[in-house]
Amino acid sequence: MAQVARMASGYVYYVSLKGVTGAGHLDSEAVGQMIPRIRQHVSIPVGVGFGIRDARTAQAVGSAADAVIIGTKIIQLIEDQPREKVVPAVREFLAGIREALDALPAATAKNAAGR
Repeated sequence: MAQVARMASGYVYYVSLKGVTGAGHLDSEAVGQMIPRIRQHVSIPVGVGFGIRDARTAQAVGSAADAVIIGTKIIQLIEDQPREKVVPAVREFLAGIREALDALPAATAKNAAGR
């Protein structure tokens, strides 16, 4: 972490799962415990990705992280929809994520939303 902190700029991407993206179950409690350890080394925002597949998980991660990064779930939504339903499906998914993050206390939600 100290080596990353010396080189990092912008933000640090914390990969919250071992293995391939989209696999496994995210332990949001473990993420919450790791963020303070990372912050001991870096003064830039900490974004968390891998394993964030729904609003509940995004909210749990967003309560500790500065940013919530979702990739695989959105790609899966795109792949699983007929072309004409892609935008509405992704919009609905992201609206649920936004609602969950907005429900966090103001300072936490500000960080997680990347505002």
